Amino acid sequence: MSASLPPDLRVLCRKLTSIPPAQLPHALPSLINHVLHCKEPLSTPHEQKPKDKSTEASQLVHKLKASVTTLLNGRNRDARFAAIGLIKAMVDVGGWEVLRGTEPWKADPIASKELAIVTLTKIYMLVHPYQTLVREIATPTIPAFITAGVALIKKSSSGEPPKTPFSVIETICDAFSALIPLYPATFRPFASQLRTATRAYLAPTQADDYVIPSSLTRASRRLVITLHHVAAKSGGSDEWAKLVGNLLKEFHATADQILRAVDESWDGSNGYTRSKVALDGEPFGGGSSSDSLPEWSGISAGTDRLVGLFQYLSDCIRYPTKAPVTIPTSSLVDAASRVFLIARLSPKSQTWDQALQTNGAIGREEKEELWSLIPDIHITALRFLQVLFQRLGQNTIALVPETLDHLVRVVKSGINLPAVRTTGYSVLKDILELAGPTLSKPSVDMLEALLGACCRDLQQDAGHLKETKKPIASSTDSKKNSLAANADLFLNPQGSVVDETPTLEPEHKAAAAALLIIVPSRLPQQHLKPSLRGLVDQTAILTRNRDAMVSSVLNPFKDQRGRVYPSILPHLTQQFPDDRDLEMLRTNLRAGTQVLADGEAPLEELPVELEEEEEDEEMGDAATDDKIAPETNEDLFKPGTLSAVPQAEKSLPIQSNPFEHKPTADGEARHRAASPPKRKHEGTDPTPPKRQVREKASSPVRTVAAPAAVQEDEDDDDDESVHLNMELEDDEEEDDDE
Repeated sequence: MSASLPPDLRVLCRKLTSIPPAQLPHALPSLINHVLHCKEPLSTPHEQKPKDKSTEASQLVHKLKASVTTLLNGRNRDARFAAIGLIKAMVDVGGWEVLRGTEPWKADPIASKELAIVTLTKIYMLVHPYQTLVREIATPTIPAFITAGVALIKKSSSGEPPKTPFSVIETICDAFSALIPLYPATFRPFASQLRTATRAYLAPTQADDYVIPSSLTRASRRLVITLHHVAAKSGGSDEWAKLVGNLLKEFHATADQILRAVDESWDGSNGYTRSKVALDGEPFGGGSSSDSLPEWSGISAGTDRLVGLFQYLSDCIRYPTKAPVTIPTSSLVDAASRVFLIARLSPKSQTWDQALQTNGAIGREEKEELWSLIPDIHITALRFLQVLFQRLGQNTIALVPETLDHLVRVVKSGINLPAVRTTGYSVLKDILELAGPTLSKPSVDMLEALLGACCRDLQQDAGHLKETKKPIASSTDSKKNSLAANADLFLNPQGSVVDETPTLEPEHKAAAAALLIIVPSRLPQQHLKPSLRGLVDQTAILTRNRDAMVSSVLNPFKDQRGRVYPSILPHLTQQFPDDRDLEMLRTNLRAGTQVLADGEAPLEELPVELEEEEEDEEMGDAATDDKIAPETNEDLFKPGTLSAVPQAEKSLPIQSNPFEHKPTADGEARHRAASPPKRKHEGTDPTPPKRQVREKASSPVRTVAAPAAVQEDEDDDDDESVHLNMELEDDEEEDDDE
């Protein structure tokens, strides 16, 4: 075995004994790299106490473990930190052979503690499939591990915040969340302690004594939600439902306080109703018990709590559960509807006091503060519904009409805020991907304002749409405000004016572009207005959105009368000429059209043998008939051509095939000369003339093969009409003589 022994093992043992302890943290990346190269000797079974005659590999592995143990038990902090990092790497590489020689965790400085938490968590996760190791390592040591972790994250008895850094508390919460599903029975006695310790991090507000990072808030919520795994037998579903029910009660209690300035039109359902609150003093909520969230006071703090509760409910839906649970969908959507109804339908012409019925007992300051915070609540509620749609998928199709109504109302209310539009675009995209083709025409018409705002944002960001300039003040107003004018305007009036092109944030631009892509493919095109579809195609071209242009080409627009509008394939070809997908798209479209063989002339250019006299005679009649019915063979084979289009509709563009053969001027002249003219028959012949067979021909070959027969029939008709005219003239002369 020594022949295949990697040199890294000898180098590693030598460096651990030669490098000074103070320099070990700097050399840790190199040492870990050596450990990763020693997978074979570390994972091979060896004797715990090697004898003199044992192999060299066993001796080196034992020496490595002894060196790491010496560093871990030493007094130097740097050496202990490096030892914990090496243990983590050795556990990942060696597996079972290293796990059976691990030591219990001991106290150390905070950096070493955080690294030890990660290392022990990895060890406990790896030993879980082995019942022997669980019995010998995990079961005896995990209780001490939990007790030490709880001591680090809980507050002191005097109410002061813990001295542990928030990053370490987040690491502890993540570690416990990963271990609870694996060792639920071991964590069961500590469930109440964990809820109490993390209570201050679940839904923080401005009223708290310190600022809680959002990452710690998510980690603590995940830990509390995961605690339903520790319930005995099949009680996990009940524990999860109890948690969601308590959050909904807390939400409506908070909303009663925050929205007390508004006479709400929302009617409670599913057991949740509005309650009367005191109108004097500031809004307040929360409690001091272990089951309730911390206390808060003020509109801003209450808004933070309301936002935090929406996020808490989103996490409850997002994270996996121990067993199947019943999601109270109706209650969750009803909670979101309560805040969606607090909105303005016409924000440009309405103030909040005009749009809503307010409570006269509440002061103006509280109302104005509430109006300023409503958009934040709307954004969080929209994201909550987005999580619900993403998690439940097709099961939420029945909620789409109501959700779209709320979405449009909220976006119109805060249309001037980029954050509201960004969230609206993202939520609408997910809804259209799920249930877009099932929308009715009223629902599609309702989205016109939102889609128009999306196109406007993208065009402004691309520099193709400038903001409207503010009206210039009159001379009278300028004289009144001359004292307050900027002196720089008098020094350089033209140079001081700078045209600033508004730019979108990356998240805002990405959400708008993603929504633009799915409009042609996920919305029923027969319900879409031509002007709106044209705006979508125009925006895709101006912003060079390749995916949106491809989606438009693959989903051509058809109006209610079945007419196909022009394709933007030429623009796509011009902007992306080297795209491989575009070449495949062009090939497929070309294969779907009528392609003539090499050397074969098109239908309108095929020669028709007629006598010169009859041709001259009929061309005169054809000139008159063309004024009445200017329909040619070329029109018959054009895709999307209508037989009769009203005068008011002639301005609308009709789809033209970019791969269709277009005849030249000479070809059109020959076609008009060769085409049999249209004639009017004065007789009441019950059988239609054979010329109509040419118009109804199913293939071009049959149409071209019939001109001789048609000409003979028309000659007979001409002879009959001449004899009829002669007989009528003779009858008139006889009447005159009489």
